[in-house]
Amino acid sequence: MATSVDSHDCMYLVAKMPHDMEHRPPLQTRKRAAPHPSAGGRGDGYSQDMRDLVIAVNNAGVSNHPIFDQLRALRVFPSTNTERRHVALQNTEGHIRPCRRTGNNRAAALRDRNLLLLALYRITYPKATSAEINAFLYRANYGSITFRFHSPSQISETETWIGLTRKRGSTTAYQALLPINKLRRWAFWNLPFPYGIADIRRQDMIDLDECGVEVQSADRHLGKSYVGKRVKQTGPYQKSTKYNLLLAISGDGANPRRWRDTWTGEGTTGLRMIDFIRRILMRLDQVRPSAVIVS
Repeated sequence: MATSVDSHDCMYLVAKMPHDMEHRPPLQTRKRAAPHPSAGGRGDGYSQDMRDLVIAVNNAGVSNHPIFDQLRALRVFPSTNTERRHVALQNTEGHIRPCRRTGNNRAAALRDRNLLLLALYRITYPKATSAEINAFLYRANYGSITFRFHSPSQISETETWIGLTRKRGSTTAYQALLPINKLRRWAFWNLPFPYGIADIRRQDMIDLDECGVEVQSADRHLGKSYVGKRVKQTGPYQKSTKYNLLLAISGDGANPRRWRDTWTGEGTTGLRMIDFIRRILMRLDQVRPSAVIVS
């Protein structure tokens, strides 16, 4: 059914249109002319349909037919070198998909199997240096003619890429991870007295620890000077005096108490620790076996 439009309605629609729409041409942006795949790396790769056709022609054994030779001369069919590459890709990878464009960026130095080895080695030895990582990767790739040592920057960039960051570390004694010590730790936090502290109130606990400090750690080891000159500065050469501290803190928030013992020379011995605990017990108003927890 035909529909008639009044001229008055047409004038109304034109008046409601944007001012420049009357003179704006339709958007007909053309795509760029795709360079031929053989244009020295500047062209687009062959489509997936063409790649499938090359494999089908090769499997049929007619790739040497004069028709395909004529098509290659007209540059409308892939060359014999391209055909060999597609067949080799099909045999090794099981597909003939092209590589994506990367802007000619170089691949990461550490990848594939070595990337997994690096992650596992960092889990086991988080404080390892780049030289130790190179030595490990060399032993893991022993016999591979393609292995090459990596610079510290390459290792650092790869670790950043997989989410590893530099932070201050700590050291845990080997004995702490023995099954018997792991069981003792679990019992300490989960069992009642006298096997653990699960039923002990916080105000009945006393946390005790010791440390040793030397001024030697304040000595700076880095500096700047002119090329070929040493960095020299006057200062103490011998080791400084070691200061030791024993500190105990009560867990009672309403009546907090502190006990400390400081001395110089040798570190904390078993006799000094026992003497310190005895002094704490003598000062407590009520002595109970569960009142003192030594960490």
